[in-house]
Amino acid sequence: MNTLKLICTSALLMLTGCASQYSITESEIEDYLNNEMHFEVKQGNQIIGINLVLNDMQVSLGDKPNTMGLTATTKVSIRNPLMPISAKLNTTFEAEPWYDTETKSVYLRNLNLVNVTAEPADIEKALTSATPQVMAFVRGFLETQPVYTLDMKDSNQALMAKMTKELAVQKGKLVVKF
Repeated sequence: MNTLKLICTSALLMLTGCASQYSITESEIEDYLNNEMHFEVKQGNQIIGINLVLNDMQVSLGDKPNTMGLTATTKVSIRNPLMPISAKLNTTFEAEPWYDTETKSVYLRNLNLVNVTAEPADIEKALTSATPQVMAFVRGFLETQPVYTLDMKDSNQALMAKMTKELAVQKGKLVVKF
């Protein structure tokens, strides 16, 4: 009986030592964002309106403590009778990732806009008045949608999802701690 307890205890210690953390890489998050997350806003009418499409997202983890950098390309079309505008905004945000145990997903909070550039560059001045509204749409979307969801069909990720207590940001990866 004592031998059985010793074997079980040893096995349990080995398992907890091996599975004390799981990492999600920058490229895994980018793949998830670019394949699973779709954001498009159309407001207005045929004469005056705005269309936004968010795509091509890039992730940077660990450049600052507990921070995820997210750079996204946003295609913007503003319809108006005087000066229609079509441009591509490259926006960079920084945020704190957090794990929701109910949805088994990673979300962002405290999203801060770090940089905005426009292509073509000479259109930046024309977009100045629309930029706060565009950024409000993008910020609202990114703070309410998961940036990564653990795959419950993958037995390792399903097990990790049940045991996850917190996230830590390290250079190039999110570490899911148990």
